[in-house]
Amino acid sequence: MAKLWENYKLRVRKNCMGSVTRANGLEYWRNKLFTTIIIYLFPMGIFVLIPSALVVYALNILSLTIAYVFFGIAITTISLYSGLQINHRKYLFLTLIYSVSAILIFFMGELGAGLTYLFGATVFSLLILPTKAGVLTIFINIFICAVQAYLIDNRLVDYPLRESYQVASWLAISANSILLSIVAVVFMPRLFRGLQETIESQQNLKQDLLNHQGELEGNLEEKNTLLAEIHHRVKNNLAVISGMLQMQSFKETDERIQKKLMDSTLRIKSMANIHEQLYQSNSFSNMDFDSGLKNLVHTILETMDDHSKIDTEFDVEPVNLNINQAVPCCLIVNEVLTNSIKHAFPDSQNGLISIQLQKNNQQIILQITDNGIGFTDNSNHETTDSLGMVLIQTLAHQLDADYEYKSRETGPGVLFRLSFNLSDINGGHLS
Repeated sequence: MAKLWENYKLRVRKNCMGSVTRANGLEYWRNKLFTTIIIYLFPMGIFVLIPSALVVYALNILSLTIAYVFFGIAITTISLYSGLQINHRKYLFLTLIYSVSAILIFFMGELGAGLTYLFGATVFSLLILPTKAGVLTIFINIFICAVQAYLIDNRLVDYPLRESYQVASWLAISANSILLSIVAVVFMPRLFRGLQETIESQQNLKQDLLNHQGELEGNLEEKNTLLAEIHHRVKNNLAVISGMLQMQSFKETDERIQKKLMDSTLRIKSMANIHEQLYQSNSFSNMDFDSGLKNLVHTILETMDDHSKIDTEFDVEPVNLNINQAVPCCLIVNEVLTNSIKHAFPDSQNGLISIQLQKNNQQIILQITDNGIGFTDNSNHETTDSLGMVLIQTLAHQLDADYEYKSRETGPGVLFRLSFNLSDINGGHLS
């Protein structure tokens, strides 16, 4: 039964709603109201009409029997027949109301509810049809009341309310219904116009917001393109500078100067890698530091190819850093790795460098170890005043990080450990 009811409602909605949407404004709500009326009119109307038709047929009142049959056919047609236009269904619905009203007036006069149905016809016409339909119902109401007055005057219908001035009495009573219809025609359209203006203003506001959103999205896309181009050009410029320094180091005969040029080349390449990763990603202020870390290590090993066999192993967790933290981290990694490659494995011996990256809540822990010869003395390497250590100390201070850089206690080699809190603050690179 529930499925049958749902199928029935779907069919009525299809017949009475048409293709209108909320964007059609008042027309959509008129059709929706009409659809709701018809959905419940059919079952309730049939439930009342069938026993009523049987009763009047048993009483041998042929005219009412025919009227009830007409009502049933009209209700069924409005609800279920798919060959009618929506406006035709609405006018047939009004015809049904007027038929009920006329029968009640002509059979029961002022004692029935016919005048109420006349007023109801005007109200329903204003609710489901344009205002001109409501104006038309006023003339129809006047015509029906005038016909009833003619029938009373010619003694064709009974009027038991008064023995004298029967026509005047009827006209006085029916005038109240007509007056209410006129009031409805005057004031209800104003209400609907206000509703329509409200709907239209909301639609215009929505369209303006969509246009503004489109402009903002266009501006954002343009800014993203510009940022991508900036990162791309910065990366290219840094690549040119690092290439020039590397070429100069190849031509330099002084080994000490050559090493300094190579160190500068690696530092520049570390920053270039960050800009390259930002350029290739959808974010221009944050980077996947775990994948960037792997790329950086491979770049350093390729650049410092000294024919030694150095393996690397990674144990890194996904970590996303803003550019303020990514740049100093990469530069610190560059200093530690270059130091291990240059000093941990003399005579091109084989070695292993391990890199670990962990995220514990909001704390980032970066650890780099090698299995080389370690520091030659037992002093804390953090206190040395080499340029590399000065950079590590400065960059760690910028990150507000704690670090330790010392020989391993559990085996040969060096341990570097850096820990700092994750930050979402974006801004310039280095201050």
